Amino acid sequence: VVKYIPYGKQRKKQMAGYSLRHYGVRTWQLTDPRVVVLHYTVSNTASSPWNLFASNSASPGPAGSRPEKPGGCTHFIVDKDGTILQLAPLRIMCRHAIGINDRSVGIEFVEMSSASNILQRPKQRRAGVRLVRWLQSELGITKQNVIGHRMVNDSPHFHERVKGWRNDHTDWSAPQVRVFRKYL
Repeated sequence: VVKYIPYGKQRKKQMAGYSLRHYGVRTWQLTDPRVVVLHYTVSNTASSPWNLFASNSASPGPAGSRPEKPGGCTHFIVDKDGTILQLAPLRIMCRHAIGINDRSVGIEFVEMSSASNILQRPKQRRAGVRLVRWLQSELGITKQNVIGHRMVNDSPHFHERVKGWRNDHTDWSAPQVRVFRKYL
């Protein structure tokens, strides 16, 4: 289901500024994604993260950093019933993981506490696998470059210009991603 969040001129300008500060290139466009980053929402509904992303509220980086715009967003949300929502076109950069936004597509799975629960939900897991397979086919993304948010800092694609900016999220650990990759 295509349900784009607002991503107008102001948000594009904010994303270009963020990209310049963090990656050294002033752009809001996602031109060559090489990675899929898996997340979960820490909510029970798809509407909660959609509303947060649509609000474009300033988001903090790592603990102690000053919130900045643009707000967070991902390209897709996979609901518990297997419904896939597309929140942004693949040509737009979303702010979802420090150090890799300019090289990645973000997917949120509706879940409160653990990716292990997602893996046990057949409809949601199958929908996520189909989505990632499609992204791999469309973008040439390898299985090794399907990673969890927790894994981003160790990715060879991680690059961050702002000192001290690293991901502190624990969603989708390496063992959970290995299980997900077996379905790809």
